[in-house]
Amino acid sequence: MEKGKIWRWMGGWGLILVAASVLIGYPSLAGAQQFAGEIAIGDDEEFTGAYAATTYAQAKAAGDFWKYHNSQITVGGKTYKIKHLLVDNKTDVSLSVSNFNRFLAEGAVIVRTDWTPGMISLKPLGEKNKIPIFGGGFSKDAFHPPSKYLYGFQPSYPGALCGGVKWYKEKVWKGPGKMKVGLLLWDSAYGRSSHLDSVYDYLKQDLGVEVLPTQFFPVAGKDLTPQLARFKEQGANLIYQQALAAQYAIMARDAKRLGMTPQVGLMATFWCISDKYLELAKDAAEGTYGVWQWYIDPSEDSPKYPEVQKLRSAMEKYQGTRFFDVNYFNGWVPHHIIKHALEMTIQKYGFPITGEQVAETLSTMPAWDWGLSRSFSGYAGGDRLGWHEVRAYQVKSGKIVLVSDWLPEPAEFLKREPWITGGGK
Repeated sequence: MEKGKIWRWMGGWGLILVAASVLIGYPSLAGAQQFAGEIAIGDDEEFTGAYAATTYAQAKAAGDFWKYHNSQITVGGKTYKIKHLLVDNKTDVSLSVSNFNRFLAEGAVIVRTDWTPGMISLKPLGEKNKIPIFGGGFSKDAFHPPSKYLYGFQPSYPGALCGGVKWYKEKVWKGPGKMKVGLLLWDSAYGRSSHLDSVYDYLKQDLGVEVLPTQFFPVAGKDLTPQLARFKEQGANLIYQQALAAQYAIMARDAKRLGMTPQVGLMATFWCISDKYLELAKDAAEGTYGVWQWYIDPSEDSPKYPEVQKLRSAMEKYQGTRFFDVNYFNGWVPHHIIKHALEMTIQKYGFPITGEQVAETLSTMPAWDWGLSRSFSGYAGGDRLGWHEVRAYQVKSGKIVLVSDWLPEPAEFLKREPWITGGGK
């Protein structure tokens, strides 16, 4: 064969081999072309520990979100790889801090933690290192004064409590005289966030109910008989609990055993009335109430709500059913917002991006038609929660059924606590 033909023959095969290597995904050739850069996200979740009956579903959803989106985002025609660092904190604050330091070392530009103690502990670390924290909890210590480096993604716990009790009094309770309300609060940073003078003032002065002496119970408590017995003796008409699914199940079972239900209404904050709660409480769940802040009703798994359909499709793909556990929403929702914030940050600043730039984007994020609840007011102006309304649900024939329209956090309550929406002292 002539020398020139040999080189042409070898060159032709070389081009074929290069093309083939790209088609089969040979990393040294395909990877560099596929991604314009990599973005790290830290995720401090509770796969195990005291909160796990609720948070296990959140942790699964957090991982599923980025699997569903192929661990990438596309902005301006360029695709960026998402490095999602999903780690168990075992309901241990020291592990949350350790996890944050790991995320920092791996270059994370935003960190998610799914519990109030984690938020309070990581907030100063986020401010020091200029990395925004997304938290799945609530307390005044966390959100006041508003920080560019700490964000929530649901209404306030005390506002939801006030809205739920208001709805119950107006739509459910039929008794004579003043309705008697007992608050059963977890004795933790999470549960005591509703132990505010403004909550009691609103319930007594504006809503006109009698508030019984508040009962507290320990994080690891397994028996609520003493607290419920006091409420029974005092003639409670409604008991509102702030905790998680496992603790609400304990209350429902103990109240049934004491003969309190269905005469006494039981209601709990979001996270509680869930598929896991039904499993744990069994027939004691029947008739109980709870509030939720997203489009969780099965009827909303429809083309009218495309973002909900994406979530349900991921739930079905990775968990085997479109109705795995409603707490799945709590793992999906923050990453939906984080994805939006990362896209906005790249659009504004280009790439690479820093945690400080992501925080600036979040702190000025306007209202957004985000598709997962009726409203999302954003974070501009100091509001760090995003929006302020819930809906009431009840367990009927073993199913969680929507029983109310949207219930805003009562204006009279928010006037007493203007910091919840970013104002006041």
